[in-house]
Amino acid sequence: MTGNGRLPDESQDREFANAVSAAPATILAGMLVFGGVGWLLARWLDITALRPISLVLGLVFAGYLVYVRYGR
Repeated sequence: MTGNGRLPDESQDREFANAVSAAPATILAGMLVFGGVGWLLARWLDITALRPISLVLGLVFAGYLVYVRYGR
């Protein structure tokens, strides 16, 4: 039930289910994309510290995207 005592309609249920499935996928994709870019840069520049830094930045950026898209 919602705050006004009514049951949510079917479109709200579908929207919530889409958000629940898309949020982890967005976080994983951000880690993979930024981790991949960091891995390529680390190989090219021969700086191994870029790998974990890029993974963490990808996680933070993806978390921000999830917050902006679904957190409001």
